[in-house]
Amino acid sequence: MIRTLRNLMRSAPAAALLIAASIFQAHPAQAATSYESDGCTSSGNTYCFAIYFNSVGSTTNSGQGACYIANRSIPDHYGYSPNGATLVRLVFHYGMLPGGTCTTDSGDGDPLKNNAASMANAECGVYDRVYFNSGYQGISQAVYGTCGGYGGLAVNLVPDLKNENASHKRY
Repeated sequence: MIRTLRNLMRSAPAAALLIAASIFQAHPAQAATSYESDGCTSSGNTYCFAIYFNSVGSTTNSGQGACYIANRSIPDHYGYSPNGATLVRLVFHYGMLPGGTCTTDSGDGDPLKNNAASMANAECGVYDRVYFNSGYQGISQAVYGTCGGYGGLAVNLVPDLKNENASHKRY
């Protein structure tokens, strides 16, 4: 009995330390998340590459639904971390482009990755190519820049890329 009490007395500080450590355990910091749908006009550009949530309209030949716009290559349509502490998710948004495109809320707020159906390129003298995989890998489809205007210039993604887009490259 005395031996049991001595063992209990010896282990009490260790037990208290373990309990305190579990209560005050440091948890890893959670990254803040923000959302981006405009990687082009927000930096002062007039002509951009647009990826649309819906297929091309049957009578207008324009992109339909919400869109994501850019003027740079994006290796992963999921998003990126500019500083290691913030995650920027790429999403569709409506009302961003002139000319009657990207004006409906279909797809608004949905993730860009694996949700696109069509694209248009209003940039001057550059191609934009959409890829099946992140890192510009897998099957792809390119569209040449028209140097202005989005209406009537959109094309549907090929069946293997429709809702299977993971990156795009500007060249």
